[in-house]
Amino acid sequence: MSSIPSNLIQIKSFLGKYYPELNYSAIQEKYKKTGLDTFFEQRFLIQNNKVQMIVDPSLSGLTAIVSGNEIHVSKSLYDHPSVIITNTLEKNQATNPRSLYNAEIFSTVAYLICQNHTMFQIVGEVDEPIYMKYYADYETFYSSVIVFEVSNDIEVEIVEEIESASALNSVTNYILHPGADVKLSTFYQNHVSGISFVYRNIIAQDNSSFSHVLFGKGSSNVIDENKLVAYEDSSSEFLGVINSNKKNFHSILYVQPFNDNYSVTVDYKDILYGKSNISFFPVILGQHIPDAASISVSNITLDEIPKESIEFEINRYVSDTMGRAILGRMTGTERFYSNKTKFLHFP
Repeated sequence: MSSIPSNLIQIKSFLGKYYPELNYSAIQEKYKKTGLDTFFEQRFLIQNNKVQMIVDPSLSGLTAIVSGNEIHVSKSLYDHPSVIITNTLEKNQATNPRSLYNAEIFSTVAYLICQNHTMFQIVGEVDEPIYMKYYADYETFYSSVIVFEVSNDIEVEIVEEIESASALNSVTNYILHPGADVKLSTFYQNHVSGISFVYRNIIAQDNSSFSHVLFGKGSSNVIDENKLVAYEDSSSEFLGVINSNKKNFHSILYVQPFNDNYSVTVDYKDILYGKSNISFFPVILGQHIPDAASISVSNITLDEIPKESIEFEINRYVSDTMGRAILGRMTGTERFYSNKTKFLHFP
């Protein structure tokens, strides 16, 4: 009979006094179809290494690799005149990182675990996309907290790469100052057994613009959660193509408007096959939903399509979204387009 390695810790035990409220929050309507409650019994190696940010000359382009407490940043990104990178705990030792924990949003458990809260301030034009790779190794549960703060009237392109070989949890705060424009793309590259909890807290101030193209790949479990705080005349767009990969992928969108003059558009396309479990759960607060708010979620099932027609039908189904998934920059784009091409390779 095999035994569990002694260095693997049950999440339930690790959370201690926080476990009851997180376990209770897992039965919220938005998490009901996700199987989140089963996570607490699982065991992982919890990261306890020294908090560190390493300027890594081996990384090319404007790149950062986030593995929980440990962050590797390319020299080009660290030295870029329009990017200021700081550790938020170093910046203000009086701040209690646990104050941002919210039991209603599971991924904020990162504030209880991660001691390395890193801020990327975009204060000027950046002529290449910034690549952020979030990675968790085998048998590990890695949690990270990242802040992107984009100054007034600045446009930036950011590419997220999510790769979990075990369990990955990330909180990324996107703070858009008035007139800022963030174009975000996300590629899931999880192993089949990988678990990911990804939470984006998007604060879209007056006249700002946020667009997100999600390339989701199902795995053992994915919960991709977005919270949008919408201010006056802000516009946000969420496009997605979900490859079920015969596994699980769950999307959540929570919109909290500060007035009625904002726009939000959602268009997610799900590609189902095998025993997949794909869901989308939207919430828009407020008594008045503006005309400029629209949500569209559709799917096709490959098991119902003749094998010889599958490639054609997929390409036709996702052509609009894939056509929109482009970068405006001319340099540093090869990695993005390589990820995009690989995403459409179905088994």
